[in-house]
Amino acid sequence: MTTAAHPGARPVPLGPKPAETPECESSTSHEISTPEAPELHNAWPGWAPMLLIAVMVLACVLFMVGRIFSI
Repeated sequence: MTTAAHPGARPVPLGPKPAETPECESSTSHEISTPEAPELHNAWPGWAPMLLIAVMVLACVLFMVGRIFSI
């Protein structure tokens, strides 16, 4: 049941619209962010995270299979 369908529901007054955020206050990171260093961006080859994930998945699967056959 929605609030509008409730017999005792009263409409909520909307009031005045809030003022639009000024351009200068719209971002907290305006001109204070530092660009990422190329050394950090190229630190790992593209296949390294996938290999790490594959090793973790393989370890979990082997653990589950080992628990099943250890009983």
